Amino acid sequence: MHLAALLIVASAPLLSAVPAYAQARTEFIPSLSLSTVYDDNLFARVDGSAGRILQLRPSVEGSHESATVRLLGLYSFDIQRSNFSSLNTLDARRHALGEARLRTSPVTTLGVAVRYDRSDTPGDINVDTGVLGDRREAERLEVTPTLARRLGPRATITAGYNWTTEHLVDNEHGALHVGRVGVSRELTTRTTLTGSYVGRSFVDHVTNHSSHAALVGWDRELAPGTRLTLSAGPKVTSYRGLTPELTAALARGTRRVRLALDYWHGETIVLGIPGPVGVDSVTGRTTWPVTRRIDLGTHAGVSGVSTLDARDSTIYRGTLVGSWSPGGLYSIAASYGLDFQRGSLRDPSVLDHQLGPFADRVLRHVFRVGITIAPRYGRSILPPDEAARAKGVTR
Repeated sequence: MHLAALLIVASAPLLSAVPAYAQARTEFIPSLSLSTVYDDNLFARVDGSAGRILQLRPSVEGSHESATVRLLGLYSFDIQRSNFSSLNTLDARRHALGEARLRTSPVTTLGVAVRYDRSDTPGDINVDTGVLGDRREAERLEVTPTLARRLGPRATITAGYNWTTEHLVDNEHGALHVGRVGVSRELTTRTTLTGSYVGRSFVDHVTNHSSHAALVGWDRELAPGTRLTLSAGPKVTSYRGLTPELTAALARGTRRVRLALDYWHGETIVLGIPGPVGVDSVTGRTTWPVTRRIDLGTHAGVSGVSTLDARDSTIYRGTLVGSWSPGGLYSIAASYGLDFQRGSLRDPSVLDHQLGPFADRVLRHVFRVGITIAPRYGRSILPPDEAARAKGVTR
C-alpha cells in the first residue's frame, strides 16, 4: 500500500514549474556484490538450524530525468551456496523495480510503478508486517498507476490504484486491490490539509472481503527539515464492521542525521494467510553519515498482526548497518539483523510437521559482510539551443 502513496508524493516536484531549458540526465550503474552471511535460524523455525551462505548478487540500475520525464529501473538476483546443500541455487532471490512519471502539462502528472520480488524466504516479501515464514518459494507483484493534477496555486487532486498479488509457488495465493482519491490544500507555506477516500478489496482462494475509509490528514513543517504528517478516519469493513484507520509519520533530515518514525493502524494481506489481517505497526529509521566515507544506520520495528479467526502475532525487527566507501568503485558494508516473532498466524492443522503446532516463538540473528563493485556511467543531455551555446555557437 505504501508504494502508491510514495509515488503520488514523489510526483509533486514534477507539478512545480520547471524551466524549459533544464538539462536531461541519464545514468547507468551495473554492480556486483559478494557477501558472506551467517544465519542462526536459516529455516525460521522454533528450533533453528544455523548456517553459512555465500551470496553473489549481480544487479543493474538505470535512470533518466528531464524537465517532464523521470524513469527508474532496477533488477537484481542472488546466487548462493550454503553448507546446507538444499539451499544451493542460482536463483535464490529476484528483485525488480520500475518507475515512470510523466508531466503531460504544467498541472498534470501521470505515474506508474512496478515492483516484483521472488524469494525462498517469504519474510522478505511480507514488507508491511515482517511476518516470518518457513523457507518456501514465494512471489509478490505490485503495480501502481497514479494521477496528480494541480487545481490551482494551492490545491491538488490525486488518484491512484494499487494491485498487489502474493503467492507461495504451487500453493496459497492472495490479492489486494486498493483505490485512492484525495484532495490537498496548502493552508500556509508550511501546513497542508488533505481529505481522501480509500477502498480495498481482498481476494484469495478462500473468500473475498472489502473495506471503505474516509480519511482527513494534516501535514506540517515543524522546522526546517522536520515534518509531521497525520491521517485518520472511520473505515467500514465487510468482516469487522466499523473500525478506525490511522497513520502518523515524523521525519527529520539534516546534514548530520536523517530520522524517520512511522505508525500505521490498518489492514493488509500476509502471504499464505486467508483474508485481510489487521496491523498495528511502528517503525523507526536512522541514518548517520559519520564521515564522507562512513555511514551508520539503524532500522527497528514492531508489528502486531491479527487474523479474521482471532490468531495474533507480534514481530520485533532490528537492523544495524555500517558502510565504508574508500573511493573508486568499491564499497564495503556489514550488518546485523534480529527478528523475533511471538505467536503464529497459520492454522495449526496445516503447519509443517517439522514446525509443530505450537510454533509461537521464532528467533533469528543474521550477520552479513559484503563488498560491492559499482561503476557509474552518467551523461547530461542539454536541449539543442543550450548545447549550441555551451559550444559557443549562436543558433
